[in-house]
Amino acid sequence: MNIDFKQEVQNHKEDLLKDLFELLSVNSVLGTDITEETPFGSGPRKALDLILSFGERDGYKTKLVENKAGHIEVGEGEELFGILGHVDVVPVVEADWISHPFKPEVRDGKIYARGSLDDKGPTMAAYYAVKLLDKLGVKWNKRVRVIVGSDEETGFRCVKSYFEHEEQPALGFTPDAMFPLVYAEKARVTFDHNLIFKDEEGNYDYKLVEFNAGQVLNMVVASAEAKLSGEEKGIKEKFEKFLSDEKLEGEINSGEVITLVVKGKAAHGSTPQFGINAGTKLAEFLNTLNLDANGKNYVKYIATRLANDPFGKELGIEYSDDEMGASTYNYGIFKYDPVEKVGVVKTDCRHPKNFDLVSKLEKLKEENINIVVTSTKEAHYVPKDDELVTTLVDVYRKHTGDAKNDAFVLGGGTYARCLKKGVAFGLLFPGKQDTMHQANEFLEIEDLLLATAIYAEGIYKLCCE
Repeated sequence: MNIDFKQEVQNHKEDLLKDLFELLSVNSVLGTDITEETPFGSGPRKALDLILSFGERDGYKTKLVENKAGHIEVGEGEELFGILGHVDVVPVVEADWISHPFKPEVRDGKIYARGSLDDKGPTMAAYYAVKLLDKLGVKWNKRVRVIVGSDEETGFRCVKSYFEHEEQPALGFTPDAMFPLVYAEKARVTFDHNLIFKDEEGNYDYKLVEFNAGQVLNMVVASAEAKLSGEEKGIKEKFEKFLSDEKLEGEINSGEVITLVVKGKAAHGSTPQFGINAGTKLAEFLNTLNLDANGKNYVKYIATRLANDPFGKELGIEYSDDEMGASTYNYGIFKYDPVEKVGVVKTDCRHPKNFDLVSKLEKLKEENINIVVTSTKEAHYVPKDDELVTTLVDVYRKHTGDAKNDAFVLGGGTYARCLKKGVAFGLLFPGKQDTMHQANEFLEIEDLLLATAIYAEGIYKLCCE
């Protein structure tokens, strides 16, 4: 069958954008209204139900699994091909957005909304790629499932539950990364730096009564807040000078307690070097003050052992290799409460498959700090010369003319690792701005349409010919 894939996408453009805008209008951040019917909150469940309703409307088999994930199935054959996307999104700070994050708006050919690039836009592109092929009457030699999760950003519990009940695809991809293609993903280890509290002693000017920063592990902290008890004593001028020297924004308010806020720059937790961690920056300032012993031990550790070091050099856990690159460390959640005796920095590491980070951490001895590993995930790997990889890369090159960029390794963890043989395939094109997990996230409409054509031909070559 001779198909003009780009023209077929144009034929579906209006419907694709209409459905996508409806999906983007759902606030699907992990919720607190947890029930059996809404295991990740009502927002993620609403978004999941909505995308499944598109499949039902279009005449396809749909299934909701444990209220956590679901699928839309098209095609026929013994072998199952999986396309894994997600409709949950990371949190937003509305004040940082030019337009409302859940009221999609087009400006200069770009769709601005939380989830436009990660991952509602790409998931809808993949669904419409399957849909346009089916409407053309192609002869399927595989069943194709668009599998949709609602907890990708906070733990993959959705697909874990899904695959406990449903068939595992033989191969597939997730449209939740970058082009040309990701054939391998680094291993992931999460671990906590826990402060060992001691009896208070000595004189101090300020007592650290609270420190909070970050909401999820896989985002660079964009805003951090600390509260101090003590007299003002010129701290305002000192803090404002710090902000000026560091070229940061923030504020300080005095009352019963002194409240300090630092603004950083968000980035994906797998690439912390591209963000500015507000938590470590605030700790750097606090470390210049005469604090109580426990407060001082907490901020000093952050300021001297973690700050400005996304590669773990100060702790002696730096590692890189030629194929998978460098280990990265994102300090994603900070919490200090002397009443509860909680002083923790939660860390998300992405590292090459040949690095034994856990053994390194077990041998680390840090003053006043206890390091505890909380989770581990092995690296994911599909050989670069596998037919799945070469077919999809060839299709990408045909549609873009890009012969320079090649399949690569990613630090981020995607649904590809949930498949026996899975890769991450788009949607972000080389050289384009990556706004995933950031304020004013956007997706260029032309990129959405081009990606849909690439997905359609890739699926056609793997599942129809």
